[in-house]
Amino acid sequence: MTDGSGPDDEPTETTSPRDDPGGSPAGVGRDPGGDPSSGLDGPLGALADAPPGQRDGGASGDGGTPDVTAAAAAVLRDRATEWFEPLYRDAAGDPSAVPWAGLAPHPHVVGWLDQPGLDVTGVDAVVVGCGLGDDAVELARRGCRVTAFDVSPTAVTWARERFARDLAGMPGTVDWQVADLLDLPAHLVGAFGLVVEVRTVQSLPATVRDRAMVGVSSLAGPGGWVLVSTLLATSEEAARSWQGPPWAQAPSELAAYRVGGLERVALEHPPADPSRPAMEVRLTLHRAGSASDVDSDVDAAGRAVPE
Repeated sequence: MTDGSGPDDEPTETTSPRDDPGGSPAGVGRDPGGDPSSGLDGPLGALADAPPGQRDGGASGDGGTPDVTAAAAAVLRDRATEWFEPLYRDAAGDPSAVPWAGLAPHPHVVGWLDQPGLDVTGVDAVVVGCGLGDDAVELARRGCRVTAFDVSPTAVTWARERFARDLAGMPGTVDWQVADLLDLPAHLVGAFGLVVEVRTVQSLPATVRDRAMVGVSSLAGPGGWVLVSTLLATSEEAARSWQGPPWAQAPSELAAYRVGGLERVALEHPPADPSRPAMEVRLTLHRAGSASDVDSDVDAAGRAVPE
């Protein structure tokens, strides 16, 4: 589905798990009570303020909007991920025709991996919606054993061919697979110490996003870490009025990760701009247990500290 580079701003605000705006959900991913943004510690930043229908396609920040008509038709057929394969196929090898193809690892991923004291060598990692493969290859460059999957066979073939030569000289590996986040194969569930999801959930309609977030959560094994980069609305109203894809997630939706068995360690975002209705945020989540091979101590803000 999606990967690639985005805004250069690194998140600057951090919240702890007790401040989760989702609260205790009454159902998957929903908290019916209270102000959904009131739990965010510090000002709500923003990275997206273009008029509806003129926002970026979900990753590169400069690639335009994907075919909303195709996306809507797929949703109506109850196959919310169906529109990705035609988009990649019709691109015919031209990355400029893929709105989220930034052709570089996302800054949120790079910044997280660059934390002092963090060593992911030998970690079993998975990239959800790997797209053209940049985030997956960055993990391999740092020594991870990576599984990278996408619902689009064309995207997977493209990524595999694009990086075949580069991967030969890297300390890690990438196993490219075709899989649907909404219908995960059993061998992926609970298999990873590190899960990376960049702008995939935001590219899905509200009818399936809770299911998608629980799917992301299910990939993490005991002690596993989950890194998420997504577009987050600053209010429920902003989320309701947002026209996608991509869609700005409502703050209350983040509770779906708790339903999936994860604890939120950090929510980071850039400085506030009240004129903007959404921001790109970085979430760090953790599953209880001790099986993860990620070598670091992590403080209350979700940042790695040297042992």
